[in-house]
Amino acid sequence: MGYQGIMDRAAAEKALVKLAAQTAATWQRVRGEAFLGETILETANTVYRFVDGVFSARAPRARAGQAPAWESPPAMNGVLLLGFLSDDGGLWSLSPGWRSGSLAVITTNTHALTLTSPTLACTIARPEPHVAARRSSGSLAPASPPPTVRRPAPPSMTRLQSAIAR
Repeated sequence: MGYQGIMDRAAAEKALVKLAAQTAATWQRVRGEAFLGETILETANTVYRFVDGVFSARAPRARAGQAPAWESPPAMNGVLLLGFLSDDGGLWSLSPGWRSGSLAVITTNTHALTLTSPTLACTIARPEPHVAARRSSGSLAPASPPPTVRRPAPPSMTRLQSAIAR
């Protein structure tokens, strides 16, 4: 739909309830990968910061050239970013990919779903691969390289090979 300033909020909430009931388990898995790193969402009035998809802070939207005045209200501890709800001509979709004007879908402390106002911008700063591996394993040790695949050595051409008895 793109941001046009007007979205049928009741229709968005109805679509979210229907989509959530069908795909709740899938979205919990997808969100963990989609929002790895720092995600900044901007709406008309508020800027939200999530780290690995978990709420970190919010601030009133600042004017150009001003730094945001971040705050982290206790009531928002544990809030998760699940994805973005978009209307494309009456077809609603819930996606980890951001589109201008989509509504961010977040959980509340009671695990209920809620929607932000239409989003104007979204940036995701992904961590370096070795940092991502340490975050997921909980270890501070450097991430090990991926395993290598080696072909077995061919049979020796200088040794006698046993023949299959017939």
